[in-house]
Amino acid sequence: MLWIRRKFMQVLQGKNLLRIKESNQSAILRSIYYYGPISRSEIAQRLELTLPTITTNINKMLKEGLIKETFIRGKLTNTSGRRAHPLQINKEACYFGGVELKNTNWSVCITDFSGKILASAEGVCKDRKYEDFIWQIGTDFVKCVSESGKKLNDLCGIGISLPGLVDRENGILKINSRYQWVERKVCQDFAQKTGYQGKITLENNAIARGLSAQMFNWDEVENGKSFAYLVVSAGIACPLFLNTSSYRGSVVDAGEAGHMVLDPHGRLCVCGNYGCLEAYASEYAIINDCKKEMEQGRAVILKKLCLDEKEPDIADIVQAQEYGDKDVCRIVEEAIYMLGIAATNIINFAGPDIMLVDCQLFRNAANRKLFMDQTQNNLHNPAHFKYFKTNISFVDSDQFVGALGAAAVAIDEKLQIVM
Repeated sequence: MLWIRRKFMQVLQGKNLLRIKESNQSAILRSIYYYGPISRSEIAQRLELTLPTITTNINKMLKEGLIKETFIRGKLTNTSGRRAHPLQINKEACYFGGVELKNTNWSVCITDFSGKILASAEGVCKDRKYEDFIWQIGTDFVKCVSESGKKLNDLCGIGISLPGLVDRENGILKINSRYQWVERKVCQDFAQKTGYQGKITLENNAIARGLSAQMFNWDEVENGKSFAYLVVSAGIACPLFLNTSSYRGSVVDAGEAGHMVLDPHGRLCVCGNYGCLEAYASEYAIINDCKKEMEQGRAVILKKLCLDEKEPDIADIVQAQEYGDKDVCRIVEEAIYMLGIAATNIINFAGPDIMLVDCQLFRNAANRKLFMDQTQNNLHNPAHFKYFKTNISFVDSDQFVGALGAAAVAIDEKLQIVM
């Protein structure tokens, strides 16, 4: 469970000195990563540790090069007048790789410790055979590492994210219903393909994207004690993250919002149930609905955009909507109607301070407004936004946001293992 594996800045008490030391080191490093530049006294105050304990651990990290001191003119640490040397992460101390599979698309990136992308690549897996995915993405990942100017085993870790139920501890994809992949040893197979000998961590891609927001876009979530990250892709998920001083990470695993039943007598979902949100509002459902319209001689604007009988993607659909394709508009509006109901249910039940929405449909301003109106109109109390203030914002994602999320998983793993 994530609540076990993503403790944040937890200071252990007890007689196991080695375990206490490891916990303190990880907590101190995380404090510097998230709040740096930060002084030693500020870290001690946040973690309720003594200054000698802070100093001992910081000296070790400085020696290892994980962190560095930075000079801020005029700032003092104490009444003696000694200049402060706030601490921050050394972004060149470690490098990481990120790999995401989303629908039939894949993306990879190489980052420094701060999450800055040094090299990236993307592509399409036309065949959903697992072996082909591992071969193609492993080959291109190695090329990406070379383009970054690093060597494969210079990387301190690699994160892999993909849809489905994952066993993070053992690096196994338990099941992905859409691809019909079951019990796949993703980390082991990727290591064998690439020759990488370091730590590879597997995570659900919705959790990885939420973790990326928490690590690299802290200004978007820092004002909330909790935030929900609603991802709409081939499936739909909504992990819920905590931002407290003693805890980080999703408390509901991937938060399979796509299998929220909205109509028990409705459409058949890939999971085998009827009326799931995913059957109406996922990218897969929207694309299928548009294809049916095209096959029946409707959605003519969309059909013109799909040259050479190309299957439409979400970008094509949004463009057709903007050009006034009435059939496409109807399909998109129905999907957003369902998404608005689902978002309302999540807010009513969990009450997150912030909801980030990661969905290509909302690159269109009219779609964003429709979603906001639908969500607000269905809340349990019309005054919710005034008094409870769940702030909804839309993720302006590019094609590498998922790969960066996977890299965030690898960085998060490093922050837990200091010694």
